[in-house]
Amino acid sequence: MKHIDFLQKIIVVVPFIGYDSKWPDQSKHRLKKLIQNANDSIVISHSADVSSYKKRNYYMVDHAEYLIGVFDNQKKLRSGTAQTVNYALHQGKVITLIHPDTMEITAPAP
Repeated sequence: MKHIDFLQKIIVVVPFIGYDSKWPDQSKHRLKKLIQNANDSIVISHSADVSSYKKRNYYMVDHAEYLIGVFDNQKKLRSGTAQTVNYALHQGKVITLIHPDTMEITAPAP
């Protein structure tokens, strides 16, 4: 990633240290590389509790000018991604969604 000259900052926001402890090694390594190559990283909470995920999601939306999300638009499912997308839409944020299976790109109506 260092060879790409981004016009925007990349900031990694994690809910708490160790939230990735049950992830596969490949995913942990990917996150570590992302943090190393980001402009900054932020830890939302020092306690490992479920509310930290919601706080992280809201923080990302509140501090973003534009959002890109990988989301299958399954409104029936309760997920952190769905919660974040809905919060962003309610906040009037510009958001582009990429469907993980089809790679179709959509811009949902506010």
